[in-house]
This record gives sequence, C-alpha cells and structure tokens, in this order.
Amino acid sequence: MKRCHKRIQRKVAASNNKGLTLIESLVAIVVITATLATVTPVVVLAVATRVQNQRAEQAFQVAQAEIDNIKSVLERGGDTLNLPVTADTVLDASEFEAEVPAPDTLDALGVANPLYSSTYDNAKAVDVDGDGTADFGVQLFRTVGSTSGTTPISFDLGVRVYRADAITNNSTSLETTQAALRIARGEGQTGTRPIAVVYTSLARSDNDNSLCDYYYTQSAAGLTASTPAKC
Repeated sequence: MKRCHKRIQRKVAASNNKGLTLIESLVAIVVITATLATVTPVVVLAVATRVQNQRAEQAFQVAQAEIDNIKSVLERGGDTLNLPVTADTVLDASEFEAEVPAPDTLDALGVANPLYSSTYDNAKAVDVDGDGTADFGVQLFRTVGSTSGTTPISFDLGVRVYRADAITNNSTSLETTQAALRIARGEGQTGTRPIAVVYTSLARSDNDNSLCDYYYTQSAAGLTASTPAKC
C-alpha cells in the first residue's frame, strides 16, 4: 500500500509540473503586450510613410503632366490656356512664393478641365484613380515673359499640387512652401502645404518663326539688333 501511495503522489507531482503557474501566465501576457506596444507604432508609421511617399509621387506626376500639356500648347503657338499672369517678366522661386498666394477654392471635377482658372484663387481638381472624387488640386501661374504680339514665346511657370481635401478643409490657412516628406503621424505638413512645387522656364523651340520672334522681343525691349532678312 505504501508503494502504491508513493506512486500516486509522484504522478500527481509530475502532472502539476507540466502546466504554467498563474504568475508565469501573467508574465507572458505582460511580455506580449509590451512587444505589441513597441511594434505597433513602428508599423503604423511605416504604413503612413509609404502612403505619403506614394501620394508625393502621384503629385509630382500630376505636376509634370500639367507642364507637358502647357508646353505642348506653347509649341503650337497657343495662348497658354488663359493662365493667371504675374506682373513681372521673370521671377525666381522665392519671389513666386511671395507674390502668388495659395488657392482658396477647388474647382469641381469637369470644370476648367482641360482649361485653367485665370485667377490665383482657384485650383484645378484632378482625379487620379478614376473614382469620381478629386485627389489633388493644381494651382498654375506664369510670368509675363516674352511675347510676339499676343503670342507667348517664353515664360516662367509655377505649379503647386495640393491635396484636394487640404484646399477644401483648410482654405484659409494654406501655405506655399512645399511640405517636408518625412516620417510623421497623420497628414503631417501636407494638410496645409503643397505636396509638389515645380518652378520651370518654358520656351518655344526652334521653328520657322523663332528668329523673327526673338528679333521682335529684343526690339520691344529697346535692344538693338539687326533685322533678319526673312522678317
């Protein structure tokens, strides 16, 4: 009987050693919770950064598409689609920022497309994913530049691309300096600043009238130049 009793005690002790104690379970829960608390913010920031970078890439593609479109119109001798014009002939980036304020209105989709607003206040609505909702608002403007009669020959062009909801939600507090693309919680600086800002110079390329256009521009500026025979 004693031997049998000892065997039963050994089995009970062995079975008790196989499970986790309450303290061990609590420690495991604390460790898992601490790990999740450490990893979750990193994952959230990584996802937010990826989305932000994707949006920035789209914004620059939108800006480049608008520049290409206006350049095409310029090459055809068009009127640059009635873009708002600054009072200066030439501006650098800092002067553009100081002279041209941020937009405060987003055009509805289908309005002013493919034309542009003739004032600084309006931004062209752009839907990049085809869901019928504006994703970006594009503000365009140019300097007076050089003209031949009423036809532009060259000018400096400014393009700012904002988030569409930034214009509709923060129209009175928008800025003109490009947003810094860095790791940040939420919308970061893109809630009040343009995601993409491009300042570039456009000019008609060589064609049959380029020499005459240049001569007329020089003469209008009071510069002496011999008249080309074809002009």
